[in-house]
Amino acid sequence: MIIDAHTHTLCPEVNGLVAGRPELAAIPYARDMRPDSAEVDRAQFPVLGKRFNDLATRQADMAAMGVTHQVVLPAPGQQHYWAEPELLARLSRLQNAHVAKLVASDPGSFTGLGTLPMTAPELAVAEATHAVESLGLRGFQIDTRAGGMELSDPALDPLYARLVALDVPLVLHPLGFSEGARLGDFFMVNTVGNPLEEVIAANHLILGGVLDRHPGLRVKIVHGGGFLPFLIGRLDHAWKRRPEIHRLTAEAPSAYLNRLWYDTVVFEPRLLRMLFELVGPGRIMLGSDYPFDMGEETPRATLAAAGIPAAEISAIESGTARGFFGI
Repeated sequence: MIIDAHTHTLCPEVNGLVAGRPELAAIPYARDMRPDSAEVDRAQFPVLGKRFNDLATRQADMAAMGVTHQVVLPAPGQQHYWAEPELLARLSRLQNAHVAKLVASDPGSFTGLGTLPMTAPELAVAEATHAVESLGLRGFQIDTRAGGMELSDPALDPLYARLVALDVPLVLHPLGFSEGARLGDFFMVNTVGNPLEEVIAANHLILGGVLDRHPGLRVKIVHGGGFLPFLIGRLDHAWKRRPEIHRLTAEAPSAYLNRLWYDTVVFEPRLLRMLFELVGPGRIMLGSDYPFDMGEETPRATLAAAGIPAAEISAIESGTARGFFGI
């Protein structure tokens, strides 16, 4: 079983429910993107729609990539944390049912993750329970913050505790940068904004005490962990020198690298090798970010060129994801 642990689908019903809402223009990815980049995205819609939800197209693409199983996540553009709690809960329920239906079409080829109404923690607890116990989903994709709440907010602790009890993980996946006014040029809304969001979220998980309060919580940060692994020396230095940072955790931030999980979507074999050396074995999963153009079409080739031991390549392509998601 060769597992692509980072792919997406899109729920058409969600777009119908939010069509025309002015809040859509304030989503960071749309808000900060320059018109030329927005036009490139629009031109892709017809092709992406088929790759998202046409089973034959999806299976053909899997075969071309040498993948036999996909972990399917909702499209990050449909997380819509701007929505009022009741609408957001409805949007999450629709996306989770959509993912479950895709999985049911070919259970041997797909494992499904849902999403949650993160700005309403009580509703998120209820939806997590429903999605796991009634729909059979194996975890949840969330953004790198919950509306105005950071992921270290104590209001989210009951949700984290429930996820531990349900034995399902979280996958963090941003959509642009929350304060990205300077990132419109050169498509930096994606290339810089996403990994920047990820390192901020990781700091909240580590220095904000989430991983200490919930040691059983499994969290994967896509795109190779964003900037986190490659900034770890600077973060450790701050922890050693700055008393307001040092008092937050008993160990340096680097000690938490092997308490998180990552995927291979870094595009460069040398960076993938560095990631492996930093986080250690059993922490990385094959990923493509299918079907987006910022995904990687040949993730196995990048992995093969990274100089990682053969036994670890096997784990990255299968075993780590199987354990993480309970496949």
